[in-house]
Amino acid sequence: MVNTAILFALGALLLYGGWAVAGGVATRSLSPVNAVFLSYVASLVIVGGYVLSLRRPISGTRVDIAFALVSGAFLAAASISFYAGLARGNMAIVSAIAALYFVIPAVVGVFYFDAQLSATNVLGLALAVVAVGLVAT
Repeated sequence: MVNTAILFALGALLLYGGWAVAGGVATRSLSPVNAVFLSYVASLVIVGGYVLSLRRPISGTRVDIAFALVSGAFLAAASISFYAGLARGNMAIVSAIAALYFVIPAVVGVFYFDAQLSATNVLGLALAVVAVGLVAT
């Protein structure tokens, strides 16, 4: 049986892929900032509806709420940067380079959260960087 976390990850993979393609198409005539703004309006409608349907209050520590807000600020700035890249470059290359974002939490996890990476994990990260380098050339 497939782990549900893997199913959600596969769903995210497909949805992020659709997001990148739709963003690339949108930036053909919209400025990156306007494309991001409109995409976030759609996001707020979907996420807001989902949160309201759960009928649960937003609760957590002040620190965790602050980190959630900082996370949103990073995502908004990254989205503007990503859409600006799509407007100026090749969708496949821009998407591949941006998709390497997972290297950052892996490295931060090792240095600040005592995460352990096996030799296989390090090799996988290195090969991902090489693969993106090949795609980008």
